[in-house]
Amino acid sequence: MWRSVVVLFVLSASCSGLELQSEESTLLNHLSAVVPHGKRLKLKVENLNHPALRWRFNGRPVSEKCEVAIAQSSSTLSCPDMDWSDAGLYEYEAIAADGRREIVLAVDVKVAECTEELAAKQQQQKVEQRVERVQEECFCSGITDRCRKAANLFRNQIVKNVSESDMVDLKISSDTVEESWSEDSEQESWTYYALPSSHVGNLLKSYGGFFDFPSNDDGIDEDGPDVILKGKYYTLVHHNRRELLSSEVSRSKIEMSEDDWRQLNGEVVTKSVFMTVLGNVKAFYVKCHQFRLAEPQLMVLDSADWMDRGLGVVTTVEECECRTGYKGMSCESCSRGYYRRHAVGVQGICVSIREKWESLKASHSLKHKYA
Repeated sequence: MWRSVVVLFVLSASCSGLELQSEESTLLNHLSAVVPHGKRLKLKVENLNHPALRWRFNGRPVSEKCEVAIAQSSSTLSCPDMDWSDAGLYEYEAIAADGRREIVLAVDVKVAECTEELAAKQQQQKVEQRVERVQEECFCSGITDRCRKAANLFRNQIVKNVSESDMVDLKISSDTVEESWSEDSEQESWTYYALPSSHVGNLLKSYGGFFDFPSNDDGIDEDGPDVILKGKYYTLVHHNRRELLSSEVSRSKIEMSEDDWRQLNGEVVTKSVFMTVLGNVKAFYVKCHQFRLAEPQLMVLDSADWMDRGLGVVTTVEECECRTGYKGMSCESCSRGYYRRHAVGVQGICVSIREKWESLKASHSLKHKYA
């Protein structure tokens, strides 16, 4: 049976490239989109399971400059430096075992010059998509499925200079990230900034915002991720796109949402996994580059609170209807008189201290009675 898809817009302001991501749905799968001239087109299809799949451009194989990445249940088409000749119909075709064919995704792509109007339209689409994500998918630490967009929250920024961070050597494998203390280790290590306490702990109010940091993009795709978020159960990584051919210091901005991150083993990050990490960040690492000392090198992380600093309204933080014993915007903390028992699930559960004490007393009394 064929599965149809709906495409979610994931766009950035300032005339960025276009990224479309599909999810399983029953909605129409034919869309139109505009990509700024010289920018990147990225189309991704997920949650599909067909014997054969292929990307097509105007009924023919896609351009050689485009790259196709295939995972277990997804496929991503990435076409850099979009030119006028790259405008046309991009299709993802599924072929069943009996030879039947269906267009799973079709996007009519136009290439246009970057204008203020186009940049504003992209930004509006991104905001709308983030709001829909919050409204349609509650995290709520797995406690409830009742949530809404938090009201009266305003953008705040956590700003630190790189000089306030410690430099550490990290050993990175497909399943672990560990700080290296021995120079004699055979495993290769990379130097990172370990961000201070302001950038660890509960960062749930940063969801949907951005992390802005200095980088030295010289066009060389170095080993090791550029940013690492380490949680208790998961470690997430982000790799910058190497598109600049310049050794000058630049800044990178990545979205604090599941779309911009991967797990250590390369797997896609779900919202649940990303929020689980944000709820208790153990370490926040940024790759160490030789930044120019003449410029202030700031690490800027978006957050949210109830004070209006003139930075805009936040529409990406959820507010959950927590059960008794839980508190926090996402029910991430235990109320007073409760403690977290981690024997149940990744999030654990909040248990009443009083009820636990009464249970222990009753158990002790029974043992004493029949001793």
